[in-house]
Amino acid sequence: MKVLNALGVAVLVVIIVIVALGALMIKRGFRANAMPPSWEATLARKMRNLAIPRGQRWQKNPFSTPSDLAQARDFFLTRCANCHGVDGSGKTPLGLNLYPRVPDLRSDATQNLTDGELHFIIENGIQLTGMPAWGTPHEQPSGNSWKLVLYIRNLSSIQRNDRSQQRNASASAHYVGSESCRKCHEEIYESWKKTPMANVVRDPREDPDAILPDLATNGVASFTKDHVAFVYGSLWKQRYFTKIGDDYFPLGAQWDIGNRTWRPLYGPSERR
Repeated sequence: MKVLNALGVAVLVVIIVIVALGALMIKRGFRANAMPPSWEATLARKMRNLAIPRGQRWQKNPFSTPSDLAQARDFFLTRCANCHGVDGSGKTPLGLNLYPRVPDLRSDATQNLTDGELHFIIENGIQLTGMPAWGTPHEQPSGNSWKLVLYIRNLSSIQRNDRSQQRNASASAHYVGSESCRKCHEEIYESWKKTPMANVVRDPREDPDAILPDLATNGVASFTKDHVAFVYGSLWKQRYFTKIGDDYFPLGAQWDIGNRTWRPLYGPSERR
C-alpha cells in the first residue's frame, strides 16, 4: 500500500510538472528569438554531455600540426562561421536568433569539454538545435571533425593574442596631429586649415593671432598671455585655458566675439 501511495505521489508530481511546463510554453509561445532560461540551458547541457558515449569521451585528437590547423581554419570559415562567427563567439545574425543560442566556442563551457566530447558533437550534431552533423559514414580519422576540434582549441589562444595586440596597440598609440596628414593630402589640408573647425583650438605660442581680443582690456578676470596654454573658439566666443601640472583649467573670463566684450566664463544660464 505504501509503495502504491508513493508511486501515486510521484505520478502526481510528474503530472504537475508537465502541466506547469505546458502552461509556461503556452504563455511564452514557441519563439526561436526567446532567450533560454539559465536552468534550461544548464539542464540541456548536462543531458547532452550524458548522451555522449563513455568510450568516445576520452578519445585523443590524432591531429596537431600547423598544416592540420590551417586546413581546419579553412573548413571552419566555410562551414561553421555563418553561425559561430569567424572568432567563434557566436555573435552572428543567425547565431543570435537560434534556440538555443549558438554557444561561444571560446568559453569555459566549451573549452572544458574533452577532445572526444567535442569530436562527438561535431560528428553527430545535437538534436533539437541548429547544430548539424558534420561526419559522414565514410569519414576516417583523417576527416575534418577532428581537425575542427584542433581549431576550436586554438580559438582561446587566438582571443588572448588579439587582446594582447589590442593592449600593445593602445599603449603605443599617440596623437600625431593634423600636420601629419599634410604630407599626403596637401590640397585638402590647406583648404581645411581655413575652416572654423581647424581653428577651434589654437596654441598662442604657435599662432600669434590665436588670441583675438586685447587681454589688457579684460576687467572681468584678468590674465596675461603667459597664462594661456590654448584658446578655444573663433566664431561666437573664445575661452582660455591654462596648464597646471598635466591638467588644463579654464580661466575666469571669455571673449564675446559678436559683441566684442568680455564676459564671465559662465553666464547665468550656464552655471551649475
